[in-house]
Amino acid sequence: SVPSIYLDITITDNISSSSNYNPSFDCSTKSIPYKSTSQKSASMGVKSTGAALLVAKAILSSPIEYSASANKPKAIDGGGLRRKRSTANFRSDKQGQHALSESSSRRRLSIDEDLQRFFLPTKEGNGIIDEIDMRELLIQMNLDLPSMSIMTQGPTKISTPAPTKPPSPVPTESLAPTLTSCDNPGTCENRLRDQIYEVSVRVGTVDALNDPNSPQSRATAWIVEECGADPPIDPCDVSLLNLNEQRYALAVMYFSLNGDNWNQGANPGQDASAPAGQWMSGLNYCEWGANVAGEDGSSYNQLVCDESGNVLNLNLQSNNMVGPIAPEIGALKYMTSYISFFNAQSGPIPTSLGLITPLQTFDVESNNMEGELFKPEYCGPNGLKELVNFRASLNNFVGSIPTDIGQWTKLQNLWFADNEVTGTLPSELGNCVEMGAFLFYSNKIDGTLPTELGNMNSLTWIDMEDNDVVGTIPEEFYSNLELEQVIFKNNTLTGTLSEKVGDLTSLTTLWVSFNELTGSIPSTIGNCVNMEELELQNNGFTGTIPTELGNIQTIEFISVEQNELSGTIPTQLFDPTLGALRILYINNNQLTGQIPENYGQAPRLKDLWMNDNLLSGTLPIIAEGEFLFLDALSLCASCVEELLINNNDITGVVDESLCLIRNNTVPGGQLGVFHADCQPPASGGPPQIQCSCCTACFE
Repeated sequence: SVPSIYLDITITDNISSSSNYNPSFDCSTKSIPYKSTSQKSASMGVKSTGAALLVAKAILSSPIEYSASANKPKAIDGGGLRRKRSTANFRSDKQGQHALSESSSRRRLSIDEDLQRFFLPTKEGNGIIDEIDMRELLIQMNLDLPSMSIMTQGPTKISTPAPTKPPSPVPTESLAPTLTSCDNPGTCENRLRDQIYEVSVRVGTVDALNDPNSPQSRATAWIVEECGADPPIDPCDVSLLNLNEQRYALAVMYFSLNGDNWNQGANPGQDASAPAGQWMSGLNYCEWGANVAGEDGSSYNQLVCDESGNVLNLNLQSNNMVGPIAPEIGALKYMTSYISFFNAQSGPIPTSLGLITPLQTFDVESNNMEGELFKPEYCGPNGLKELVNFRASLNNFVGSIPTDIGQWTKLQNLWFADNEVTGTLPSELGNCVEMGAFLFYSNKIDGTLPTELGNMNSLTWIDMEDNDVVGTIPEEFYSNLELEQVIFKNNTLTGTLSEKVGDLTSLTTLWVSFNELTGSIPSTIGNCVNMEELELQNNGFTGTIPTELGNIQTIEFISVEQNELSGTIPTQLFDPTLGALRILYINNNQLTGQIPENYGQAPRLKDLWMNDNLLSGTLPIIAEGEFLFLDALSLCASCVEELLINNNDITGVVDESLCLIRNNTVPGGQLGVFHADCQPPASGGPPQIQCSCCTACFE
């Protein structure tokens, strides 16, 4: 009889993409018996010896393991040549690629080594085939017949007896990976780690998984323990995939922001039995958020979910949070609001913020954060489009305002005051037509005010104090008729204050002080009947103080000091109808004439600075009941009032009526600061004013 070698070949489509898979052998199971003869030729179930070599080469170059025997096929007595893939230890590694575990993989042998090992077994072993030199046979086969196909019929009949039993037509062992049960804790852990890895790839924290002390590793260790919880976390239910990712993201944020020391929601030791209102418990994470009482008597929940269990809102304000915002925040892809002002968060804004497409509110004011403020991942062509509130004031952010900010067309509040932002204001800001509040004071913004700011028809509040903005205030700017607060203080603005300012009838605050504005104060400002604070000081305004200021009965603060104003002091400034006026600074100008006789009739006036002008005459007498500054109805009964009339040409004697107020003889009088020219001149002679109750005398 002639010994037989049975090649039982199975090529499957689930071979790893990393293997040397040859698609030309992607076929169903074929059994190819080979019988050698005493001559150096062979009869195979193939069309030529060249095709036989293709089979042999496929066997030897495949990443799938094989074994050999010179006896009968495995279906008969366990021997035979069989290519198979071990599936007992099939797993998915952290790179998301399928690989054989170390226990089932082996070093790939070279073609020559495999030929030596499987086609020329030693005579001393149990697998002797016969005396034929199989190596020489294979070498002599034609190598240039790649198109020959493998036949599916059984062994070729020759004069020698056939095997006692036919070869098995199919593999006796399945080559497909066997999915282990999801009840298996090992399966649960592996699947969770795969999910965590996928999250880490998306948010850019893969390296952190290798640091056992990182928030990511701590969160991973915590969440895989839930595989053994009662009930266990379910990593097999596809519908729960997003929820598992969000649970992991919240855990990373807890560890990253020093959650054990939070004011609200802390769970030191991560007690699984902790009640609702504490993070990291075994409860549904939607129950982690504490209900916090606000200072105004209202309350809010730290964590709010929708009906499907997706995180919608995180409100962690004033919660003693220390550390960086973890990039895993990007896994909270259904979140609409993140609020964490008044904490000690550090580091940059994660670029993964751009993954939270429905985000409407991002508020990290008053923290210690740094880095570029406007990143293209969330403020670029493919950035956030639903953003309504972006507040990042009182941090250490840098960078400039990109032109792409014009794509935040739904933006209503843009606050990044008190940072280190540089550059100019892009004209694309005019696309933010829903903008209500634009606050960027205390930065390093330069350039001019774009005329497109006039497109913000919803703008009510703009504050750019303490920057380096130059040029004029565009006339288009006054088209924003809803404006209530305009603060351009401490820049280098030039030009005039337009008469159109009178169109802003909703204006309550106008601060354009500490600039280089010139021209007169427009009389139309009297139309701003809701004005409360007017700061025009430290400019180059000329002309007179408009009498129309007396029309603004809501006015509380007027400062026109340090200008070049002339003329007399309007009596309208002391009219009893200005019942809200508390501070009036008209000092350091070129005002002339006498102090108005009715200057004591202003019912709430606290500070009156008229020093460093060209005023003359005598200081009017205070009638009984007048000029009590802060009376019994005052909101600041302990405040110190100030009356400054020094460095003028005022003469005479300070009336006793003022001294009674100074000495608090009259109830309610608290004139704590009273400056006058009561210092005798160095050249000799009497002082310009005689005063027995002044707190400071000037020559």
